[in-house]
Parts: sequence; C-alpha cells; structure tokens
Amino acid sequence: MKTTTAPSNFPLPVAVRRGITSLAVLGLAVTALTGCSAGGNQASDETQAPAASSAEDNAGTEQVVELTDGWAKAADSNMTSVFGSLKNTGDQPVTLESIDAGGTAGVAELHETVMNDQTGSTEMKRVEGGFEIAPGETKTLEPGGDHMMLMELKCAVKSGTDLTVELGFDNDRTQQITVPVRDYAGAQEHYAPGEEHSEHGEHSEMPSPESSALPECHEH
Repeated sequence: MKTTTAPSNFPLPVAVRRGITSLAVLGLAVTALTGCSAGGNQASDETQAPAASSAEDNAGTEQVVELTDGWAKAADSNMTSVFGSLKNTGDQPVTLESIDAGGTAGVAELHETVMNDQTGSTEMKRVEGGFEIAPGETKTLEPGGDHMMLMELKCAVKSGTDLTVELGFDNDRTQQITVPVRDYAGAQEHYAPGEEHSEHGEHSEMPSPESSALPECHEH
C-alpha cells in the first residue's frame, strides 16, 4: 500500500489558523500589560521619591507664626529691642516663651509693659509665662509696649543691616526670624521696681566707655 505525505506548505484549516492567531494576540496583550504594570510602578516610585525627600528636608522648619513689620533698634552698645507683629495662622493657641540672640547678646528676654500705680507711668519687666497668641490673633510688639529685649550686646547693631534671632515656642518649637535694623531714638523704658536687672542697668541708650567700641554685628 502506498502512503501519501502531505506537502509541508499544505494550508491549515481556517479554524486552526484562527485559534493560533488568537493565542498569539493574547500572549502579546499579556506581555504588554505586564510591561505597563512594571513601568507604572517604577513611575510611581520615581514620583513619590521627591515628595519624601522634600518632607525630610522641611523637617523642623515649620512656621509657627507669621511675622509682619518686624524690625530692630540700632544700638552701638548695652541693649536693643526687636519689634513686629506675630500672627497665629494656625487653629491651635501658641505661646511665645523665649528669644535667643545667639552671639549678638548675652541676655535675651521677653518684656511686657506694666503700669506703676504710684507714678502713673509705664515700666518694663520680664514677662512670666510668655505671650499666648490665640488662633487667628496677632501679638503686637512695639516701642513703648511689649517687646523682645536683647541685653549685654556683644556687637554693635547697626542701621541698614539685618538681625536674626530665634523664637522659642511651646512644645519645643522654634522659628528663626530676620528683621532689618533701623535708627530709633525712642523706647527709653525703665524696669519696674524690684526687677533683678541691676547688673544690666536700665533701658538706656547711653553707651558705656568699655562697650562703645564693640565690633559691628554680622548676620549669622
């Protein structure tokens, strides 16, 4: 009996060819989806990385209050004051507890205005407990009123320069502010009776001989 072998180029049935084509298309689709998924995850990771880096860079630099109209009084020696309006833009009360002037002054304090019932004049004293600022409220520090006092100056605070100080708030929060220095002849306040500031003297702008030659402060 003679056996007949079909040629290699013998056409396949239509149904078979359609099945093979469908499997090939399905395989390409799966490969494409897998590639898109991998690429999508990579793009997501790349997108998220800068955000994490940004959050890390901004750690500890949160603005506690908003400062407007800030400035400091020029002084060649002894002491100076820092003024401005501090607005609480948050939804919780904040308390300004301290001020740090770094290498500019040996002593830095928050001062409030009090009335002397005997003389009828206002005097300054160190505030106890700091200045609490309610949400949406503004604490104004100004000449003749409450202010930030820098005493025992280590350098001359010159007009036309900038002064940087660090504010200390409740919950161990801090915020640096930089204000311009201006000439100002006022704010010749005096301490309230009983205040232990005799070693610092009164709020006077009269330079002492040994401190009149202080080097000029530089922003730091």
